[in-house]
Amino acid sequence: FAAFLLLLGMCIIITSGRPAPSSNAFCRIIWLFGVPCDQVNMAIVTGIKDDKKSYKLGPVTPDQILANHTAKDGEIANLNFTMDSTTLSMGCHVQGSSVSPFWFSPFDNGTNYCNLYKVIKGSGLNKTPGFVEFTNEWLCLGFGASVCKCY
Repeated sequence: FAAFLLLLGMCIIITSGRPAPSSNAFCRIIWLFGVPCDQVNMAIVTGIKDDKKSYKLGPVTPDQILANHTAKDGEIANLNFTMDSTTLSMGCHVQGSSVSPFWFSPFDNGTNYCNLYKVIKGSGLNKTPGFVEFTNEWLCLGFGASVCKCY
């Protein structure tokens, strides 16, 4: 029953957000972490700051982090990490998104997924207790073909 409620909650959260842009490549991911949101926020900010070559940190609040990722070809994607505390586990629920400005980006081997994945992996959050990632091809164009999953 608890698994059903979790799945139902994830479906409501995923579908209640803004619609994904139809003419741009995009990726939406939901993560659950078994650590408080202030620690998650600090780790994401540190992960972005540590990769000065391709990430640029934007405005940061306790509930949201904005950033840009510049690819080798100069394409800039907008990243957004939104955090909410989970009361049952004292953990953190994060919704991340990456949106590329060009229509041909859906055919780029999952670049938007990689933009987000690299921040989470670089911050070490993928090794925290309770780490879970939710996404699929409908929410994250190119997810299945992303080349960053292997490192």
